[in-house]
Amino acid sequence: MGKKDSIFKRLKIILMANPVIIWAMAWVSFMPSIGSFFFINHLYSNTEKFRMYQILDIEVLLSFLFVSALVMGLALMPTTLVAIISGFLFGWEALPVLAAAYLLATCIGFLLGKKLDQNSLAILMEKYPKTRKVIAEKKDEMSQLIFFVRISPIIPFALSNLLFALLKADLKKVVWIGFLGMLPRTLLAFTSGIMAKSLLQAFREGNNLYQMLLFFVLLLVSIWGITKVVLNFAKASK
Repeated sequence: MGKKDSIFKRLKIILMANPVIIWAMAWVSFMPSIGSFFFINHLYSNTEKFRMYQILDIEVLLSFLFVSALVMGLALMPTTLVAIISGFLFGWEALPVLAAAYLLATCIGFLLGKKLDQNSLAILMEKYPKTRKVIAEKKDEMSQLIFFVRISPIIPFALSNLLFALLKADLKKVVWIGFLGMLPRTLLAFTSGIMAKSLLQAFREGNNLYQMLLFFVLLLVSIWGITKVVLNFAKASK
């Protein structure tokens, strides 16, 4: 029996076959921070202008929905920042629209990741048939992975969309189970924006004791859950 290729060699094969996936990884990792820098600078200069708009106006509502979905789905801004700004500018009326934008952004990010995938995971697992079989058999546990990845306050939304696409997760599960996982940190960020009297305060609200405690609770829960799922996969692969 021939010697199995190392993981690094398989990754090199993926890079040669589909280099765009590395650019996609770099984009979703760094672009949200770059986009945030430019948008916040613009928002500081035009805060009052933005606050004049009413989210109940149909044109504003649709614009907010599609613009928010695109900036999150295309990894132009992080979801937490979008939630803070939405709460600050529009108040509670914006929450249902923001929720719909999250669902649409998930679809955009996932489908783009699927388009760019080109069977990268299959190439990686080509020499590991048992692991490939386990991944196929453990589709039910994918729901747990989606939930715990989404609940994590440190795993970027756009990066997780790409990850789920590579794992060929079911889109419906990514949308709805992922939404439930994102709900706690979204409400936390959105409420911070609502309670803030200034844009600067909105970004500083996340530093209070209760929010920091919730941050660490969500982090610990996500680490526990992701570790549990990964260990189950590893155990079944032996």
